Amino acid sequence: MSTYARTPLRAAIATAALAGALLTPAAAFAATPAGSATSSATPCHVTKDVASVQPYLFVTLTNDLANGPKAELRNDQGTVVASVDRAHPTDLSAGIRLTAGTGGKAVFFQRSQGGDAPWKSQDFPALPKTCTDPGDATYKLVNGETLAVHRFATNHYRAEFLTDGKVVEIMETESADHDVDAYVHGMHVTLNSGTGKVKSEYISGRSGCTVTEVVPSVFRDGMSVKLTNSPQGPKAVLRDSSFATLGSADSASPVNGAAGLRIDNAGTTAPRLGQRTQGGGAPYAYTAFPKLPAGCASGTAATGLATATPANAPTQNGGQTTVVPQGAVAAGAEIKQSGDDTTALVAGGAGLAVVAAGGYVALRRRAAARV
Repeated sequence: MSTYARTPLRAAIATAALAGALLTPAAAFAATPAGSATSSATPCHVTKDVASVQPYLFVTLTNDLANGPKAELRNDQGTVVASVDRAHPTDLSAGIRLTAGTGGKAVFFQRSQGGDAPWKSQDFPALPKTCTDPGDATYKLVNGETLAVHRFATNHYRAEFLTDGKVVEIMETESADHDVDAYVHGMHVTLNSGTGKVKSEYISGRSGCTVTEVVPSVFRDGMSVKLTNSPQGPKAVLRDSSFATLGSADSASPVNGAAGLRIDNAGTTAPRLGQRTQGGGAPYAYTAFPKLPAGCASGTAATGLATATPANAPTQNGGQTTVVPQGAVAAGAEIKQSGDDTTALVAGGAGLAVVAAGGYVALRRRAAARV
């Protein structure tokens, strides 16, 4: 029967286990009896300690609606020696893994040997029923799939996307005027924080010689830019989370300073969208327009800008899901955003609209691509 290779991690586990066995054998699992479950002050967060299949170790299982399941392998002093979670669900060297499902359901697996040795499985502690009740509404998306939206409180909605029964994307609102969106399963999907309503569209499409593509805005999550390319030339439309137009640029008017949009190379076969949240010398983030289908020649004259991309211009990446303010924003307002983004300049006077003539409400840029 094969056993795990003695990696540094396993060596550390074995050393800690041996020390516990020789010095304080009765102390193992003493901190919290194996199998007991506790709830934190957060109602949608529960933990449970269970026995490990490895001697003198135990496992803390944590189930959290927002962050997902997490399993921590600990020694008899409570020190974490290995862990798995939704982002990193497998640690073969420690013999632990997990699978996450919908509605807060998850299963933990562990084994003491490698190779073909079987895994021992057990469920994570269940979340309270109030956290996992069926959604208040179910929406049919443009690709035919359905999406259940759960309401937890005023302005607090949550929806999960599944692939093969596993959660691959989450949209969750936190407060009023903080809508969210996702780029997932070939769609751009938005969730309204005020109503819980969902809108969806395909990320890319074609009708004859006209092609479209939806890309994230550099303003707020939930905002997007719809790119259209045809023989008549390119067009970019900045939209809010309900797909309402906030500003646009096209081959006839390739620069919209108020909306932070510009189209370079508008009269060529390779137009590009430039976006920025600040004026002056701030660089643009560039995105290529979708290419015209074969046989669809451009009929646009060489109008507008045809300048080269600045050397330091950042490249716009794919979509993300975070909280999204909507509507008018007071100048100087702090915009809540997750991740390691930095705060950009906020321009104008009190009550300045998101895209006001002569300036921008500059917001934090998106940081991570989505599924």
